[in-house]
Amino acid sequence: MLSIPLGLPEFKVIKQELLSYGYAIHVEKTETQERCPHCGFATSSVHDRRTRKVRDLAIFHQPVYLFVKVKRYRCWNCSQVFSASLESIPPNQHYTNRFCEYLYELCEGSTIQEVSRKHRIPYTTLERIYYSIASKKAKERQAAKGASFQEGMVLSLDEIAVKKGHQYETVLMDAKAGSVMGMHADRQCDSAINLLSQNVLSKEMVQTVILDMWEPYHKAVRALFPSASIVIDKYHVVQKVTQALDQARKEFYPLKKARYLLLKGCEKLRKDQRLRLDDILEEYPALSIAYYLKELFRDFYRTDGYNEAKERLEEWIKLAKQSPFASFQEAANTLERWKEPILSYFLCPYTNARIEGTNHKIKNIKRRAYGYRNLERFRLRVFLECTGNTTGSQAA
Repeated sequence: MLSIPLGLPEFKVIKQELLSYGYAIHVEKTETQERCPHCGFATSSVHDRRTRKVRDLAIFHQPVYLFVKVKRYRCWNCSQVFSASLESIPPNQHYTNRFCEYLYELCEGSTIQEVSRKHRIPYTTLERIYYSIASKKAKERQAAKGASFQEGMVLSLDEIAVKKGHQYETVLMDAKAGSVMGMHADRQCDSAINLLSQNVLSKEMVQTVILDMWEPYHKAVRALFPSASIVIDKYHVVQKVTQALDQARKEFYPLKKARYLLLKGCEKLRKDQRLRLDDILEEYPALSIAYYLKELFRDFYRTDGYNEAKERLEEWIKLAKQSPFASFQEAANTLERWKEPILSYFLCPYTNARIEGTNHKIKNIKRRAYGYRNLERFRLRVFLECTGNTTGSQAA
């Protein structure tokens, strides 16, 4: 049989054999002396030997099992009996550390059930292994996150629905690093304050916070970071206007199937779609007012400079209030109320684009497992799988 290098320096290989269920490698520890865990005395007096069957990393797609001869020593000083310590195999564990790490990596981007079935490992065992390693890694990342805080931080705060019935989790993200910093149940002000307080160690370093138009988030940010700039995410603002156009469209029953043509940016339409849109707007002149209000607002975000943007926004609000559609009048009132944080985008051009992408990843995590009953484990998964390594700016 071909000799297989083990790659575990603490062991010497006694024998290797290929059995029906995989490779069997018989090993024992090279060190012949152990230090007593009770009194610290070094001893080489062997009390007895026991064999442990431990699963290791596969070789050539074949399972590998280590048959480890574990010596038990009797201390010359205190007469206590103890087992030799093993660096690569935890006590009472049937898998090597590196195999556990391998299983953990497989579970990232997959489900515990799928990995359990594929590698023939009991579900509860794999679940225990995964969350044991995950908890350690989360603590390491939390510590590293605290050490990486730097001046000029840009935070992003948004919500994601985790269960039917409008149950939400608030997601806090470092907009520059693209990493999830923490999650908290519901969208209330107190919850947002707790989330921010627990995850932002240096409040003076926060320069900008990106939010939607949910009032409790704004209250929480103003309470904790009074000197930070609040920027309302431009995609949420544009969404308000497109929703107003969609409501206006519904007043014209024959346009039931024209939603795509009206909401899509005119520059993205094909020639035939553009001709169809022109026909619709010519046939329904009132609707053309709503459509051009939408396009005019899209031009607002292409403005260079704060002062010009302010003039354009005020002009748009004035026109929308004069429109014949209640939906646009309501949108104008909403934008007028949030005018200052909307205009802050032109001073700090950051968006929630990355956190919206992360929300999609979070939904995939939830979908893979068909939902999570244990929300703490759900948050742990999200934190580990959605911690980005990029450091590029999120200005848009």
